[in-house]
Amino acid sequence: MSSSPSRPEADVPDSGAPERAVPDRTPIVELLETLGQLIRTARALNHRQTEEMGFSGTPFGIIKLLADGDRRPGDLAAELQIAPSVVSRALVPLERDGQIERRLDPADARSFRLALTEAGRARLARRRELIQARIERLLEDWPAEDIATMTTLMRRLEATIQAHADELLQPPAERAEPPPPAPAPPTPVTAQTVPA
Repeated sequence: MSSSPSRPEADVPDSGAPERAVPDRTPIVELLETLGQLIRTARALNHRQTEEMGFSGTPFGIIKLLADGDRRPGDLAAELQIAPSVVSRALVPLERDGQIERRLDPADARSFRLALTEAGRARLARRRELIQARIERLLEDWPAEDIATMTTLMRRLEATIQAHADELLQPPAERAEPPPPAPAPPTPVTAQTVPA
């Protein structure tokens, strides 16, 4: 029997592979993993709702913004934080289906603003009612205080991220690392180093 100390059965069995360090489960790691999972779940649900209601993420975002007032296409791109070309492509079906309309910009006759039509408002209201009803059923056993607390914390997190968005999007600073050591010069072969 080997004299080396044995590990308890509760530990991970020794597979012969070198052990890897497991990162600490800090609150930040837990938060990032939870947010990542929430985003993936929301995307999957959004995809299914798109199939049901014909709304995808970008057109739905555009309609939600236009419900608060008309905007120029560039304003929509900036607020949604997407490329202007993505907005332009999303506008085509919305305009074709009568959800939005173009209006001359009173401040600049060379440009136009986009406004939500009554058909667009009705479609947005239907989607919001459906989503709200589903979420209410999903969270029916949650105390109202928990929902209010979660809403407050999520708004605070979103505001913090928005306030530091430029900083978060910058690449990490280049770290000045010392150059690798120069290779040792070869040992010259002499009479003393040659075995007899």
